[in-house]
Amino acid sequence: MPPAPFDLPRLLRESSLQHIEYHPTLDSTSTLAAELLEPLLNCAPALVLTAEQTAGRGRKGNAWWSAAGALAFTLVLRGDELPLPAARRPLLAICTGLAVRKALATFAPTAALSIKWPNDVLSDSRKICGILVEQQGSATAPGLLLGIGINVNNSTTDAPPEIAARAISLSDLTGSPSDLTEVLLRILQELDAAVAELSRRPAALLAEVNRHSLLNGRHVTVRSGDTDIAGLCLGIDEDGCLVLQHHSGIARCTTGVVQEW
Repeated sequence: MPPAPFDLPRLLRESSLQHIEYHPTLDSTSTLAAELLEPLLNCAPALVLTAEQTAGRGRKGNAWWSAAGALAFTLVLRGDELPLPAARRPLLAICTGLAVRKALATFAPTAALSIKWPNDVLSDSRKICGILVEQQGSATAPGLLLGIGINVNNSTTDAPPEIAARAISLSDLTGSPSDLTEVLLRILQELDAAVAELSRRPAALLAEVNRHSLLNGRHVTVRSGDTDIAGLCLGIDEDGCLVLQHHSGIARCTTGVVQEW
């Protein structure tokens, strides 16, 4: 087995992780996390990590392009051990987006990094990170899977043309590769801090999210099922909904895909 491009002992030593399930190649870290849910919940927070993901999953079954040098992992959490009431758990995707944005900003401080509701991080409207949060119950505990894919050292110049036009990587922004352990560790640390902030001061966390929200102040169309809702984006509310001012009043989008911005 080739050596891992990660310092696994350091990740365990300098984060809140209790276990790392590492495989050199996986089709999807979230798929394996779901298959191993029961044992992983028994040692949560646990991380499913790979150096190469071949069939990553996004929202609504979309595929996530990945190549050598990308960072792909799924964090397995016990819902009953989070310092959050159940009503705030829907904010975890936005909370995770903020944590990733803050972490990447330390490596690319001059980049224009923003959060795109409900689950992406972008730089100048090009996607650098996708997030998929899934609830997976087990016989003993409620489970939360935070699947995260980040373009780190996989330059999008090597991506298919349709991907290259709308994606970007950290190495594209900085002009040099980053240490994957450093990037992952910073994300885990920022996520712990963001969850703690969501628990103690949700209004402050939400204000920070809205400061970095790509869609705020823009005219957007959100598709939810077979319904399109168009309007001026007023921001993200305390329930994690996208709030739109449209022709007949205020609309709160609990889920959906942004078609235009």
